[in-house]
Amino acid sequence: MTPKNQDKISPSIMFWTISIIALLWYLMDMSAFFMRISMSDEMLLAMPENQRLQIQNIPLWVNFVFAFEVFGGTFGCIGLLLRKKWALPLLIISLLGVLAQTTYIYFLSNSIAIMGGMAIVMPLVAMVIGSGLIIHAKSSISKGWLS
Repeated sequence: MTPKNQDKISPSIMFWTISIIALLWYLMDMSAFFMRISMSDEMLLAMPENQRLQIQNIPLWVNFVFAFEVFGGTFGCIGLLLRKKWALPLLIISLLGVLAQTTYIYFLSNSIAIMGGMAIVMPLVAMVIGSGLIIHAKSSISKGWLS
């Protein structure tokens, strides 16, 4: 009888590299999330008025979808590193969070006018990373790297 772990196919170095870098990305994103939701009045008052008003006027639903993005992505990457198939639905939830936030940024707020090019570029980067991780997870499942 062979131990259960010996029946698994070992992932490539690229699998591990992508999964670790993605986890680091989502951990940075998670820190941005916690900074946004825990911003003190003093921090807000130190900002230029247009940025302060923008942050103060973010609808609650945008913070919720931001949470879905960062927690889905973080736990999805942890699932990848644990080699679990449940990583895929979490990564999909994360991408849906990115898409909802991007809708708000591009169409429902004045974020682009206030933040400039970063308000355009960062959501696109997040969409590319999220989509790439879904492809990575699906590929890893088909190769038998996730169970």
